[in-house]
Amino acid sequence: MKVTFKLTIFFLCFLCLIQPIGALTEIKIRDDYIEFQSLITLNQNVTLIKHFEYNVNEGLLQIFNESLTQAIKTQAPSAKIYNLKASVRVNENWFNVSLSFKVNGVAENIGNKILINCSWKSFQVKNSLVINDVELNKFGESYLAPLIKKYENSSEARFWINKTYSVSPEKALEVAKNFLILDFKEFSKPLEKWNKTYNVKSQTTIFQYDVPSKINFNLTIMDVEKNQTKFYIAKLDSKAIIYVPGYAKANEDILIFNDIKKGGVEKNVTSIILTLIIAIICIHFYERKTIKI
Repeated sequence: MKVTFKLTIFFLCFLCLIQPIGALTEIKIRDDYIEFQSLITLNQNVTLIKHFEYNVNEGLLQIFNESLTQAIKTQAPSAKIYNLKASVRVNENWFNVSLSFKVNGVAENIGNKILINCSWKSFQVKNSLVINDVELNKFGESYLAPLIKKYENSSEARFWINKTYSVSPEKALEVAKNFLILDFKEFSKPLEKWNKTYNVKSQTTIFQYDVPSKINFNLTIMDVEKNQTKFYIAKLDSKAIIYVPGYAKANEDILIFNDIKKGGVEKNVTSIILTLIIAIICIHFYERKTIKI
């Protein structure tokens, strides 16, 4: 029993040290559209699927498109998506989904300014998406929930959320059922509250938001008689980065920047610095010339 307890503690400590597994979502603002790309990499060992790869196409791609369109329009009714691409890679340790598409219909031109409604970024696909008997979206309901129910009355089972937070089977089941792969509601935080930086070299404004664990589920089963411990995990962190050409600011979830094509370009950081340097040099030489006279 002591050995089993030590193994459990060791495993939990190990989870605290390893590099978080995550989903990187990139949104790039282009001239006439917005480019969305997301790679979701869920570390898990609960599906028991040895190997599954699929590039979503034809009829299934249409189903994906309809589900995504409905989810995005719930957030921004005027939004339209196109050029959708999706692929899935699943094995005994990973559940990966790659998703990309383009968005338009969310921009508004006012004078020489462009305003983009980014509220669609927190869309959530709620329906089931199945390919060859593999559920691609309702991961929690399809894979985690049956596992929890199997061990909910076992005295040898321990359920953990967020690495070291022990919870009841009921709470674990609640968390599991709500977990969806194509769920980006963690990005509902207004864009103006995201971390903003400006890259002088590329003249690009960057908004970034790192999300705490989207899910960090652990099920530990201690077999006292055999002195063995089984571990089941599902771990996913999430991060989003938005790239905007030129200098941009945000008001709530509205991006505001200049329309370069109309020539109404606001002075960016580079031009301001160069202007100040030139002004200082001119003043310096003028003063020297005045003193000599």
